[in-house]
Amino acid sequence: MDMFCTAPLRQPTTPDCGCEGFADDSDDRVCYQVGAAAESWQSAQMNCKKLGANLASIHNLQENSFLRRLAVSKGAVNGLFLGATLAGKGMKFGWVEGSEWDYTNFYPGFPMPGLGDCIAMDTATSKGQWMNIDCSEQLPVACIREQRSITEPTCSPDPAVEGAITTSPGFPYSASTPCDFFLTAEAGKTVELEIILLEANPCCDSLVIHDKFLGGNMIANYWFSLTGEVHNATYTSSSNLMRVSWQPHGGVNVRGLAV
Repeated sequence: MDMFCTAPLRQPTTPDCGCEGFADDSDDRVCYQVGAAAESWQSAQMNCKKLGANLASIHNLQENSFLRRLAVSKGAVNGLFLGATLAGKGMKFGWVEGSEWDYTNFYPGFPMPGLGDCIAMDTATSKGQWMNIDCSEQLPVACIREQRSITEPTCSPDPAVEGAITTSPGFPYSASTPCDFFLTAEAGKTVELEIILLEANPCCDSLVIHDKFLGGNMIANYWFSLTGEVHNATYTSSSNLMRVSWQPHGGVNVRGLAV
């Protein structure tokens, strides 16, 4: 006879190293991931942000070697975007997440004037040396984030900051914790919200956006129209207040919300 079996979906458990979904370089307490090619350096940074990370910074030979080996293991053998660009009054290279510029591994003669304002690693050679390139090049992405302590996700009471990325609790590894975000702008201005990524279960999870905190019109409701994943949708309030309500009913095997 034919057999038919069912089993409940289970959220992946968080590993003890605090690098769930990332590779663990245990000696420096940071986690790395190498992703697919991005359309530009800016797109590469956004791809890392969706994972709760930044484009990778490198501070010693060990980190450089680990990241180069990881890239090769992922098939990225023809270059890799790093998280450095020209910035500031002196137009010097710096890491996008603000860490100290205390190590370099450039090829002799690099950075070369006029060649580009972004930094990439040559993964085809064992030394993993760097060069500056045009920021519009298409290269795989190297992301980095700190190891996380193993705690239950909670809804943060901290206010959202203009221009910063706000995520649902536990993003992108757990999406089961509900949270309401209360967004404000100066009097006479409006709130604009961009959904960078919304990944949820069509059956169960919802995102509702309201004008004002109470008594305002509903701007968007992703309960019934949710197709599983939403990218790059933008909504604007008619007042200087907006309420964003993330209400998962399970949040199983999905990343959640980044806005």
